[in-house]
Amino acid sequence: MASAHTFVPNPVKLTGRSLKVMQPNYTLAIRLGDQSLRQELAKFYEHVRQEHPKYRKYLVMPEKPMLPIASMHLGSQASIDAACSVLEHSNDLVKKHLTASPVVHYKGLKSNGSGTVISTRSCIMPAELAGLARDLRLRFWSLGYVANAKTMPKRTPFFEDNVIPDGTEWEASCGKLTGWKPQITLIRLHGTDLARKMREATASFKSATKHNKGVVVENGVSRKITLNDFFGIPESALKLFEQHDFGSQTVDRLDLLSLVNNDGPVQEYPSRGQLCLNF
Repeated sequence: MASAHTFVPNPVKLTGRSLKVMQPNYTLAIRLGDQSLRQELAKFYEHVRQEHPKYRKYLVMPEKPMLPIASMHLGSQASIDAACSVLEHSNDLVKKHLTASPVVHYKGLKSNGSGTVISTRSCIMPAELAGLARDLRLRFWSLGYVANAKTMPKRTPFFEDNVIPDGTEWEASCGKLTGWKPQITLIRLHGTDLARKMREATASFKSATKHNKGVVVENGVSRKITLNDFFGIPESALKLFEQHDFGSQTVDRLDLLSLVNNDGPVQEYPSRGQLCLNF
């Protein structure tokens, strides 16, 4: 495909029903309240509002930044109370892993493979905090606190070191619990027809690579056609922030945050339970 003009994707239409997935309504997370960190995140949000206004509705607002550790769906007040109790009685894990308040540092942005999410690229954190997060995720998961009932464990594993030989989530969960990605999500595409649009984009991408040998010429320069030409957040939205230093956050507590009925422009996600890291 040789052309001096900008590549215009040719979409392929597919029929089918949208996939319904149980959405998490609570998350165990680290609040990101450091003002310098928030100001740096706000620079990216303003960039999107000014240069890519089409995606402003998908922004995860800078007034509510957090680092999720474990998301879950809690369907009753009893399950909310029980989850809070699990968190508030996990001081044994804090004593096991930490001797001082840990600090996390964020740098750069990246897009996931499908272009539906933009998040921080690099998170520098102490191994002790990663260990605490791992054990908390395993504890909640083993007790059935999961985002979707399909991922609920068939049995409850134990947590003594001799039962989890190498201390990995994969070993303990038989592959049913994915690894933790300590990243801040800044943009996330959403909608009831997102799965259909993704399938259409994949079909369009395959069609374009088949007929054009996967290469397009724009203004005399050749480049490979990517899935991002048909779907997702454009790479130009994060180009200026790929190596940006966002700053640090000292972690002094973990919160069980409610994601329900919290669409206001400024208000924080309300905390239902806390685990203080007192030293």
